Amino acid sequence: MKFLIIVFVSIIFTGSAYPEIININLPKHMTLTETEVTQRSVKIKCTEMSCDACKRSITKSIDQLKGIKKLEIDLETKIITVIYDDEKTDEQSILNAVIGAGYEAEIIK
Repeated sequence: MKFLIIVFVSIIFTGSAYPEIININLPKHMTLTETEVTQRSVKIKCTEMSCDACKRSITKSIDQLKGIKKLEIDLETKIITVIYDDEKTDEQSILNAVIGAGYEAEIIK
């Protein structure tokens, strides 16, 4: 992927105050927006969870999904926050994982 990068080169080194334009070929794995574009988050309300065993059960179920980047479970507020790669999973699959663990849950919009 080609990117045009404007590099301002010091007058000391070039003798000119004008910027130079340089073409740089970046490797495919070095795209600038890859994680920004595919990363999403979802909040799920699960009023039935109340203890560490509930938390472990839900964590185990969600962790089986591909693309889970971060998982936070707050027992006090009963809210599950998941950051995920939307090219590998989606909100409904995460919700189904919580339900599959034996809990009633709903996505908070």
